[in-house]
Amino acid sequence: YDAFQMYNSIYNRLIGERKLEDSVKLLVSGSLMFLAHKQDEHGTELSVLLGDHLLLHHTTPSVELNDKLIEVIKKFDKSSVGRQRFIPKVFKWSKMYTEHGDPRIHKACAEVYLLETDYETCCTHCQYLDLDGVQFYSQTLIEVARVQAYQSELGLIITWAVLQFLTLKRTEHARRVFKLYTAQHPAITTPFPYQDPLLNFIQFLIQAIDRGSPQLVKILRDKYSKSLDRDPYFSECIEKILRVYFNEVPPSNMNMGGLGGLMQSLFGGAESAGTAQSSVPVIEDTDLD
Repeated sequence: YDAFQMYNSIYNRLIGERKLEDSVKLLVSGSLMFLAHKQDEHGTELSVLLGDHLLLHHTTPSVELNDKLIEVIKKFDKSSVGRQRFIPKVFKWSKMYTEHGDPRIHKACAEVYLLETDYETCCTHCQYLDLDGVQFYSQTLIEVARVQAYQSELGLIITWAVLQFLTLKRTEHARRVFKLYTAQHPAITTPFPYQDPLLNFIQFLIQAIDRGSPQLVKILRDKYSKSLDRDPYFSECIEKILRVYFNEVPPSNMNMGGLGGLMQSLFGGAESAGTAQSSVPVIEDTDLD
């Protein structure tokens, strides 16, 4: 307790002297020290104060600072309430400078949640990785498929991931994670056309977006409706994709957000392939079966 009071006293003095950089260093070191010694309550208080400080004083991000924030995140125990309070503050601050928050911090969080087999939270962070991080995401999805899914559900998992990327208008991320997953998953043994209709749907969907054709997206949606109906969330994603790529307004009763029931059960139950187009098959009407 005395050590905690000392940190608070020094922090207040530094703030009074407007030594903001020193204040951040103090809060980081204090958070790490208390968490390392399993003093979760004091570690939480200082880390939350750190998050508030970053927001209040519009602290400029840096590689060094982000590394320290990642270190703090990884020091929390799995059951810590402090982590649940600290991470949202970090991303609220980070989003002041990057659209979705720093990809390296997202990757660090994804790694933490993967180790804890919290696949849903892990994959949520993976949606915001940079292109170099997509290899990690692909391996994560393969792990989810191995642990959580039946053979018939392998296409569902990658369909969810690709659609999520596309709703964020991250076409290259979608293309890359699909190529990596289909190339590296040991149970996907044949090239295009795939045995799983959902995999063929995704192959064609990315092509339709590349062509800038909302009409083709709708044809694919209707053609593969039986497979897409396995989870209602897929149809919602397609409506959002039509909006973000082609400015088409979805029906007023659309409810975007959250996982569909089947994907909820899957995630909640327990080298780059490049972007060259030359090897991608061209869509023909006879290929849609």
